[in-house]
This record gives sequence, C-alpha cells and structure tokens, in this order.
Amino acid sequence: MNTSATQEQSQSEPIQAQTCIIIHPGSKNLRIGRASDVNPHTILHAIARPRRPKGPLHRDPVLIPTVVLSKENKLQVDETYQSMRGTLQSCLRSDGTPRPATSTQQVALANKQCTPIQGSVSKLQFVTKSDVEDYVIGDQVLYAHSDDQFNVHFPFRHGDLNIHSGVGGSLSSILADLETIWGHCITNLLEIPKTELKHYRAVLVIPDIYNRLFLKELVGLLLIQLGFGGCFLVQDHVAATFGAGLGAACVVDLGDQKTSVSCVEDALSQRATRIRLDYGGSDITQAFFYLLQRAGFPYKECQPQHPLDSALLTRIKEGYCHLNLDFCGLRDVNFVVERPGVATLRYHIKIGDELLLAPLGLFNTEVFALTGQDKRGQGQANASGDPEDPHDANYLRETSRRAHKEALENQSTSTASMDPIDNSTNAGGQGEEDLVVDSLAADAAPDDLPQQQLLYSLDQAILHSIERCSSDDMKRRMYSCILLVGGGAKFEGLSTWLHNRLLLQIPFQFRPEQTEIIVGPKEMDPSMVAWKGAAIMSCLESAQELWIRPTEWKKIGVRLLRERAPFYW
Repeated sequence: MNTSATQEQSQSEPIQAQTCIIIHPGSKNLRIGRASDVNPHTILHAIARPRRPKGPLHRDPVLIPTVVLSKENKLQVDETYQSMRGTLQSCLRSDGTPRPATSTQQVALANKQCTPIQGSVSKLQFVTKSDVEDYVIGDQVLYAHSDDQFNVHFPFRHGDLNIHSGVGGSLSSILADLETIWGHCITNLLEIPKTELKHYRAVLVIPDIYNRLFLKELVGLLLIQLGFGGCFLVQDHVAATFGAGLGAACVVDLGDQKTSVSCVEDALSQRATRIRLDYGGSDITQAFFYLLQRAGFPYKECQPQHPLDSALLTRIKEGYCHLNLDFCGLRDVNFVVERPGVATLRYHIKIGDELLLAPLGLFNTEVFALTGQDKRGQGQANASGDPEDPHDANYLRETSRRAHKEALENQSTSTASMDPIDNSTNAGGQGEEDLVVDSLAADAAPDDLPQQQLLYSLDQAILHSIERCSSDDMKRRMYSCILLVGGGAKFEGLSTWLHNRLLLQIPFQFRPEQTEIIVGPKEMDPSMVAWKGAAIMSCLESAQELWIRPTEWKKIGVRLLRERAPFYW
C-alpha cells in the first residue's frame, strides 16, 4: 500500500525541468539537453567503431552521395540551371532596379588566378585504432582515420532508422548504436551517471511520419536499456508549434536529408496531410559543389565523399548561400582547408549567382537528380499489426466491417416483422456502425496516395498538404500561417521567395487576408524550435498523463502507446 501511494504521489508531482532530458535525433545531428537548458548540445549523430581484422567494412557518408547521370539527365539538370539563371536575370531588386546576373564564365575567370595562401602545419590529429577502445562519437567521427578502417554508422537516414544489409545495418545493431551514442552524451555532456537515470525522464522527438515497430523499440531503449524513470514521444511538427507558440500551422521541416510537411492544429498532426520528400540540406550541398566545379572552383582536390571536405562544403553553404535578390554580382568567399598533419591552405575566391542557385533547388527539384531519382512524396503507411497489440486498427476495422455485414443481413431478414420504432432505433444504431467503418476506412485510404505522386517542389508540397485538410476553414487557417523549421530554413530570403511563389498558386476561395511565413520564431535558431517545443511541452501540467513508466511498459507493452501517445496510433 505504501509503495503504491508513493508512486501515485510521484506521478502527480510537477515535473522539474532539470530532471527532464529532451532527445531530438536527426539524420545528421543529435540535439540533447535538459528541458531547463537555453539551447541543447548539438553533435554529429554518428558513431565509428574499429573494424575487426579482415571483417566487413561499412562507412556511411556524411553527405548523400551523388550518382552517375545519364546524358539525358545531365542535360536536363544543366537546362534547369540555365532556366533558373534566366529567372534571376529578369528579377528586380527591392528598390525596383534591375538585378545584374553573373555567368559561369565570369566566375571562372575571376578564380583563374586564385592561389591558396599556405599556413602553418595543422595541429589536428586523426583518430587511430590505438586511440580508441570501443567507439568514437560525434564530431570526432570526421577524424576517424580511413586507413585504419573504422566502420562509420549514422543510425538515422532520411528521417528514419538506417536499416540496411551491410554490417551494423540490422535493427538490433542500430539500437545498440543509439544506446551508446545517447548514453555517452548523457554521461559526458549532461554529466548524469547512468545509474541516476531512474530519477530522470526523457522526451523523444520523433518524425511526423513514423514506423510503429521502430517507436516500440525506441521506447524500450529509453525505459529498459538506458533506464529512464519515464518517457513519452512527441512528433517533431507538433513540438515545433509548441516552440513557436502557435495553435495551428502548416509546418515545413527542412532537414539534412528529408523535407517534411504536415498541418498541425490543437497539438495534432493531421494524418492525411503528412508528406515526406527525400531531399534536404545534403542535396543542396552536393548541388552547390556541382555549380562550384563548373565555375572553376580552385580547390581542385575537394572530395565531397571525404568527411572533412563534406564538413567544409556544408560550412561554406551555410555561411554564404542565400535567396536575397539584393545581393548580386561577385561576392568574396573565404575558407580554410585544414587536414591533420598538413599545412593549412587559405582560399580567397569569388562566387556569383551559384550562391542563390543552390538553395533554389528547393523550388526546382529536377536538379536533385544529382543525388538520385527516387525522392517521391511519401505518406503515413498503414499499421502492419503487432502481436502485442491485438486490438489495433486492423482488428477494429475488420470487426466493424463484420458486425456491419451481419447487421445488414439480420435487418434484411427481419424487416417485415419489426416495429417502426424498433426500425428507427436500429437504423440509428446501424448509423453508428457506418461511422466506425467509414472513419477507419477514411483514415486508411489516403495513406498510399502521396507515394504515387511525382516529386514535389517545396511550394507544391505545401499546397498538396493543405489541400488534403478536412475542411475549408482549416485550409484557410493553414494558408494563413506557415512555419519553417530545420537547418535548411536558415537561408536568408527563403521566406520571401516562398511567399511570392505561394501567392500565385493559392486557390482564390481559400486565400486568407494575410499569409504569414514564420522562420526562427522568438529569435530562435530554426533547427532548435522542435527541441525547444518538446522542452516546453514536458513541463506542462496537461502532459502528466502522457508519461510511460518502466513498470507499466514491462507489464502492458506497446498497448500503452495507443492509450498515452499524444498522436493517433
């Protein structure tokens, strides 16, 4: 009795922000910290393990690799870029004056005489097998010596678990990597001993389009393997609305390897509106390098597949790329190439409209053929069923249909002998059965539709998502407030460019008085909005009923997610 009373008391106590850990895993970066922290710790979400002697080798690249293009595809990419240059040439600056454009030849000529300035020998060092007992975590993975043949794993790819056929690609291996990475961050960055985690709770930010099997395993990882005293899951788009302080918005998450869109209202992501596209910041970086090569990029030894060069190209893109039409002509770009044990090289180069053309790929997705053709829209898949959850959506759908069929048969055989009052009563009851079947069928029907669509540009994805809202009023609300989050939303001028594209395409009957596109709400870094929203959500009094505890999980299992998850399971 005393034990149960103590548990009830602890469940009703308000959550202390210092004892709540927010974990937001991404395809490239991991953001983790206490709910009381101003900003989370951000590290490369990767792990390198020494390869066993004569064992198999596997190295996940930092950037999505490019593919060999056919002549037709290469011609299409070049024609698309040429068309984009023509568009930029016809644009006006904010003061109404024509905007001077730059050509590839002009940039190449300016960089022809560029020679790097050699500096002192770098003090950086590669990480070798002798330096490592078991693994390397985070940014140190970039320095894992390739000659020593480390296996490099990114547990997430394209916003989902990185399941593959190579070494370390099984579900159990990925969960082991996540346990190691997250446990290492908690112990070393947050300075919390693993033995103390039973006194802490965790909030895991998950993708808006999720795999139910993976979520079940991740909850088990948090509660059983890592030993947290409680946890709950929240979708990244819902968390973003909490971080931005919005009750309803069309949320667009521009990640490193995927772009996702969904409409969120009253803390619920509308299932039919969810779309995920397999392109993001990594594809923009590869497109940027493609443009630099054609413009005489003087750092000829640059190899995007090399981890350090991948990080360098990403830094140049994030520091200089933009969509501000007032910035025109040749711009000075400075960067330093630093490799362990080699003299540093400082480059001072010129770059023109390539700085705009790279992020403009979000609106001209044909250029992302550079990193592969299969980037079509995906929606939320139907539940595959779980033996631990017998009363899932499939069960409800089948039993409802069976009951509906039997009721129809009984009604047809006994209609003549029924009293009119009974008829009306049964008709009302039958109407309820119809509602159950129809709602479940409607919930399942749209799932596969987005997968059959063509590759959407960013503005097309937003229009398609909002078009799948259930009512006209909701469509107007979503068109009036669009929230851009994620690292890919940092390009200056992106919101203005998107606003102008959408205004030309929003159906007249759904046009709001004002369309507001929000980037970096409350002066926040767009990549941290979802993490901050999850931190806010964890401390709300209304969130107390969401927590799942280890004893409950061991006893009830995945059925708890149907009862407690703050989204439709």
